[in-house]
Formats: sequence, structure tokens, C-alpha cells
Amino acid sequence: MVRQLIKTQFDNATIKRNYRINIADGAMFSFAMALVSQQTVIPVFIKSIGGSSIAIGMIPVIWTIGFNFPQILIANYASNQHYKKPLLLITGIFQRLFWFVLAIASFYLVDAIPVGFSVTIVFILLALAAIGGGLNFPGWFDLISKITPTNLRGRLFAWRVAIGALLGFAGGYTVKYVLDKMLFPYNYSMLFIIAFFVTMISYSLLFFLKEDTPNKPANKLGYKEYLKLIPVIIKKNKNFRNFLIADVTMIMAFTSFAFFTVDAINKFSLPDSIAGEFTMIMMVSMVFGSLIFGHLADLYGHKNNLLYMSLFTIAACFIALIAVNVYFYYLVFVFAALATAMIQVSRITLVAEMCNDEERAIYAAITNIVTVPFILTGILAGWLAYHFEYNSVFIICMFIGAFAAYWYKYKVIEPRNIKELPLL
Repeated sequence: MVRQLIKTQFDNATIKRNYRINIADGAMFSFAMALVSQQTVIPVFIKSIGGSSIAIGMIPVIWTIGFNFPQILIANYASNQHYKKPLLLITGIFQRLFWFVLAIASFYLVDAIPVGFSVTIVFILLALAAIGGGLNFPGWFDLISKITPTNLRGRLFAWRVAIGALLGFAGGYTVKYVLDKMLFPYNYSMLFIIAFFVTMISYSLLFFLKEDTPNKPANKLGYKEYLKLIPVIIKKNKNFRNFLIADVTMIMAFTSFAFFTVDAINKFSLPDSIAGEFTMIMMVSMVFGSLIFGHLADLYGHKNNLLYMSLFTIAACFIALIAVNVYFYYLVFVFAALATAMIQVSRITLVAEMCNDEERAIYAAITNIVTVPFILTGILAGWLAYHFEYNSVFIICMFIGAFAAYWYKYKVIEPRNIKELPLL
């Protein structure tokens, strides 16, 4: 298997070139996101500026709404572009800019104004960064799917995650060092500014992608017609509908991830810099998880990876409940990392196989927009954590994850086993 992971066959030089550039872009972007991890760094930052458990629970809510909602506004436009790369370059800069603004705000504002204003400013800037990502995503996803053959996509995303995780291990060490050696809030400002510059390196790589042939645009629709198409797709494509049910269920289970670091800090009286160690553990775990399961997905399909994702989430929540020391708690981040790797390797990649080429952007947008109401459970999770401690959240998320595992196993069909995709 190791030899097959390393040796990849390419149909031509352009596919090979794009494959390598995409890996480098994804690796650098993953490295940057390790420095500002939503599972480890951002929750501790919110706690450090005085945010409550409810505020911590708002982190995935704000990010997911900000990232997912704009996609439905731009997916129709993205679908009708003959060439996807120009749109990718325009929207990509906005995706990265707000990390720089957050660095400036952290340096000058968060320690100088009341807690409520500080948390609000941070959330607004996180939301803007997420919105930038949401505007970028449909065009990026459509381009990557267009220039990467189906039998290479699993390994592409696996290598993006794996190399990014290796770099992220260094990022975790950077987080630990910066949080230990620099005073608050300048330590977090430094992390944000480093993350910004690394994302700009990833952005520069996008200019070298080659998109040789124009797309055949999807049927041009007015905005109202486009919105009316969404329920038609969900109703007609039963397998996609079943996937969405499992997907939104897992979105609710993932709310537990925002609380793992803060829970460990509270339970075992740990310093904030422990977030760096947890990040390093997650990165190492993602290397092995993404490479192994990415290759398996190319061979057997992506559905099984999403089943494993739900099982890994259950395991993370269970260990968080029973861990008696921080060393045992490390396993929480191992399983959380494996679940995260499965999302990055297989979630949207599976969706790309459930539709035709011209429909990729709208299917991706539907997948993400449908999750928006369900991510609001993060607010409820924060309320539960505030009133009944974090264990209550972990117990509920275990049962939610179990339902998702059942649905992936028995309701979702691997698209490669379906002879014909539904046509609109």
C-alpha cells in the first residue's frame, strides 16, 4: 500500500503539474490553519479575552454560517464560467485578508476594550474570513474537480492534508512557543500574522495552475430559478438526500470539537500553551489518517471514510468523558484529527461523484448551505456546557454520532455502485 500511495500514474504532464501545485497549495493552507485552529487555538483565545462557554460554542456556528451561506449566492455564477481560475484568484484574496486584520485588532484592541466588545470584534472578523472562504469555495471546488481525474482525487486531498499536517506539527510547536514566550494578546496577534503570510504563499501557488480547456457552462438560470432548483435536486436525488441527512447530523456532533481543549485545560489545570501540544498531536494523526484513508477512498470510494468519521467522533467524545489524566486525553485529539481528515478527504469529494460535471458547484453549495440551521446547535452546546459542564455536550454528541454512523452505513449508497446519475 505504501508503494501505491507514493507512486501515482498521470495521464499527461498538465495533470501531473496541477496535482503537485494543488498539493502544495493545500499543504500551505493547512499549515496556516493549524496556527489558528478552531479546535485548539481559537477557543483558548476566546477564553483568554474573557469569553464564556456560550461564546466558545459560537465559534463553529459563526464560521460555518459565514462559510456556507455565501456559497449559494455565487455557485450559479461559478457554474456558468467557461474558465474557473479567474474567479478563484479574485475570491481567494478575500479569504486570506481578514487574518491580517484580526492580527492588527488583536494587537491593538482586545486587551484595551471591554470583554463584550473584544469578543464581538473577533467574531465579526472570523465571520468575514469565513465569508471570504465561502465565496471562494464553489469556484475552487469546481476547478479542482475539473482538473483532477476522479481516481486521483482521494490521494490529492490526502496528500494536501498529510503534508499540511506535517507542516502543522511545526505549527503546533510554533503555537506552544509563541503562547509561552510572548505576552497576551501579542502572542495571538503573532499567530494570526504568521497565518496570514502563509496563506498568501498558498495563494501565490494558484497562479501556476493550468486550466487548458473551457467548461461547457451549465444551463443559465435566473437567480429565482436557481433557488427553485435546490429543492428539486434534493427531492430527485435520493442518495444525495440521504447523504445530507447524515451530513447535517455529523455537523451537530462536531460541535463537541470546540470544547475539547478548554475541557482539558479546566479538568487538569493546564496552561494555555497546551493548545500547541494538542495541535501537534492532531497534525501527526492527520498525516497517517489522510494518507491511508485517502488511498482507500480512491480504491473503494469515499462513503466508508465518512462512516469511519462518525465512529472516530464517537470515540473522541467517549474518551473525553473517561480520561483521568492529560496523557489519556491526548487520544481525544487523535480521534478528532482522524475525523477531521475524513472530512477534508472525502466529504465534498463524495458529493462530486453524486452529480454530473456541470452540477458540481451547485451540489457543493447545497451541501454546505443545508448545514447552516443545524450548526446553530453550537449555541445550545455552549448553553449546556455553561450550565451542566462539558460532559453533557460530549454525551449528546456521542448519540448523534451513532445515528450518523447508522445512516452512512445503511442509507447512503457508494456512488460508484450506481450505474447512472440522476439528470436534472
